[in-house]
Amino acid sequence: MTHGQSVDRDLLQSGQQRLDALGPRLTGTDAHHAVVEEVAREFVDLGLEVHRDSHTFERWDLPQRADGLRIELPTGPVRVSSAFPYSGLTGPAGITARLVYLNAKRPSWSKAKGAIAVIEVPHVDLPRSLLVSEWGPMVTDETLRNPVLSATLLGPKLEKARKSGVLGVIAVWRGIAPDNALGQYLPFTQPYHDIPAVWVAGDEGAQVVAAAHSGQQATLVLDATLHPGTTTDTVWAVSPGTSPSETILVITHSDGTNGVEENGHLGMMELARHAVTQPHRRSYVFVLTTGHLRIPAVSEHGQATSTWLEAHPDMWKGESGQARAVAGIAIEHLGALGDTEDTVLGTYTLDATPEPELLYATSREVHDIVAPLWRDIGSGDRRIVAPGPVIHFGEGEPLFERKIPAVALVTAPQYLLALREPDTATHVDIDVMAQQVQSFRDLLDALDATDSAAFGSVVGRTVFAKFSALLKLMQILKKAKTAVRLY
Repeated sequence: MTHGQSVDRDLLQSGQQRLDALGPRLTGTDAHHAVVEEVAREFVDLGLEVHRDSHTFERWDLPQRADGLRIELPTGPVRVSSAFPYSGLTGPAGITARLVYLNAKRPSWSKAKGAIAVIEVPHVDLPRSLLVSEWGPMVTDETLRNPVLSATLLGPKLEKARKSGVLGVIAVWRGIAPDNALGQYLPFTQPYHDIPAVWVAGDEGAQVVAAAHSGQQATLVLDATLHPGTTTDTVWAVSPGTSPSETILVITHSDGTNGVEENGHLGMMELARHAVTQPHRRSYVFVLTTGHLRIPAVSEHGQATSTWLEAHPDMWKGESGQARAVAGIAIEHLGALGDTEDTVLGTYTLDATPEPELLYATSREVHDIVAPLWRDIGSGDRRIVAPGPVIHFGEGEPLFERKIPAVALVTAPQYLLALREPDTATHVDIDVMAQQVQSFRDLLDALDATDSAAFGSVVGRTVFAKFSALLKLMQILKKAKTAVRLY
């Protein structure tokens, strides 16, 4: 198949460099606001009208000083891997109390009333078949591994801890390399808990567990801050088509922890620049959604884009007087390079080769459209997957839930949610990014030129498949907790 003119690689690179210079763009921060306003200005420069959906919430900020995040044992300081986002705060003096070790399988939080609870969290591999489905037969019985999964599924239940009178929580990663644990902003989907919690790993974790078993006291410092009345905007624009009763949604999100999470707007804006250079049949709706890293502040159900969809049914729902979204594209984590973890040696390194892509197509017909268009980035065996029986990762999920045929890129290296300081070189290959953006641009043209009946019906999850997957998942997690052994 003949591909169109190449995207501007230099433009992508300069955009990535601006992201690197900003560092983490946590929801509602100045760095996050800068990305949103940059995209808004680009929409205006393209002659598109900018629309805004504003949200107000109470922002929790990480400590600004190095000594604002620490653990002090009688034997000396312990390096903290990261803070548990939106857990709580201690003030600069911290809290000093006895350490109480809790069994990971069935933690009795009341045993740590008036104390600091210590609980171990295993870093697990999960069967690929529980997380994604295949359009063809499963190639191998492989597993997927990511701290996002471990922290979300097995992390401490802070609401139960707070209600039981626990003063603070130290979660000790098991089976994760310390360099992999460092800076992980996890889990990122929970409400504010009003109880301080942190993660430790490796030898530091062993020290904390040993101190808890001997009933030692410790000082936990999480000098985070709360900022009520913080505002954050979703910005969006429409490139009108010649038949505006049909739309194609192009979405990504603006907040992120590093230059991979999230750089999707660089691809979205390339598609917007492409859109305004030529007539197109459907109207293209470009949505830069906010709140991906603060979902409880913007969404009552589902990923952050759900809120935009509920607010603007006229852009997609297809009822009387409304446009109908015939297809969607979700762009996340462009150009991501891989990483390697050796859990036996406890080592973690970044790779020079692309991370295998996680690319969804939500109908068989859409799979058949995207397969010949998608460029090989050299990451080995590439499979375009279907949503799994339990979950669809990323901001493509709201499109899937509303049965809008879609393609979503949401590649997930282990460092995806790890915070990176400003001017830290991002683990991105610009050539890979350019190939992915070109693939999306060709896909957008193809979706516009194809009759909507050819997109098929979005694959659904059967109740039996979901129940079976959840049952198997519960068994795996139970086994992982049982297998946690004392240091």
